[in-house]
Amino acid sequence: MKVLLLGAGTLGCSVARTLLGWGVRNIAFVDNGKVSYSNPVRQNLFQVTDCENGGKDKAIAAADALITIAGSTIQSDGYVVTIPMPGHPFHDKEEDLVRKDTEKLHSLVDESDVIFLLTDTRESRWLPTVMAKASNKPLINAALGLDSWLVMRHGGNQKDRLGCYFCNDVVAPENSTNNRTLDQQCTVTRPGLAPLAASMAVELCISLLHHKEKQDAPAPPSSSRKDSSQLFSPTINEVSDELVSPLGIMPHQIRGSIVSYTMMTPTVPAFEYCTGCCSSVIEMYKRDRFEFVKRVCCNTNGNYLEELSGLSSFRSKANAIMEDCLDWEEDEDVEN
Repeated sequence: MKVLLLGAGTLGCSVARTLLGWGVRNIAFVDNGKVSYSNPVRQNLFQVTDCENGGKDKAIAAADALITIAGSTIQSDGYVVTIPMPGHPFHDKEEDLVRKDTEKLHSLVDESDVIFLLTDTRESRWLPTVMAKASNKPLINAALGLDSWLVMRHGGNQKDRLGCYFCNDVVAPENSTNNRTLDQQCTVTRPGLAPLAASMAVELCISLLHHKEKQDAPAPPSSSRKDSSQLFSPTINEVSDELVSPLGIMPHQIRGSIVSYTMMTPTVPAFEYCTGCCSSVIEMYKRDRFEFVKRVCCNTNGNYLEELSGLSSFRSKANAIMEDCLDWEEDEDVEN
């Protein structure tokens, strides 16, 4: 099995170590950053020597570390690739490099059996989401907040598929670092979060791969969760066989908090007008590939994805309905 890790930071390092524990021996990293002196204490594949002389490329250093840890049976490669992102336009002089990165990322996704999406920003998750959906590859997404974390699996290509990372959003991804200082752009998290989220992400992935339908496996519906205390019990028996792999249930999402030390496992269906996985976006990517990516990234007013997916029209209709409701309430007040 070949696994692709998009991000070689705190999550990427922890996911890689956990995959080794499951016997995965072919792991590739994608990252465009370098190891800095603040990294080794949080990112367990790096040492202080990796930070010297400007720092080694994270992806390459992480791949080398896996081989050092587990020996020559490991096949691990690092790729220094920058993921094109909505809201991050590039100039004509940069186009060849961005095209090269896009095609390399596409080939890596296409050649992999599983993709883990472990990047820092919301917009950096968009293109891998589109690529994985276009190639029908299992994708596990993990994200960290200050004291909370999210692990989720993206749905496959079945009719009643599960939602992706962007299916809860009513706006297209944009530049989340704009008008923010360098320290505000950094993801500040409590140190214990990454190992928790990484472990959950790998365990969810392995459970999913043991199910006959793989990424198309259904998640437990909310209606079956009468007693949330039973969700993580090894004796759980009220869930039908199709919702369980030999390793247990496979939730769509796992949302955890170390403020309340609780977890929730919501199931969210795919959104018809999602900017990350709706059919119009995927078909346009398949047709135009880099030219489509270029239009998305260089769209100055940020509305291209929303128009293409139908999200703009959906929002307009929703706003019109809301205005009608408000007018109705105002008429009632006048009559009273």
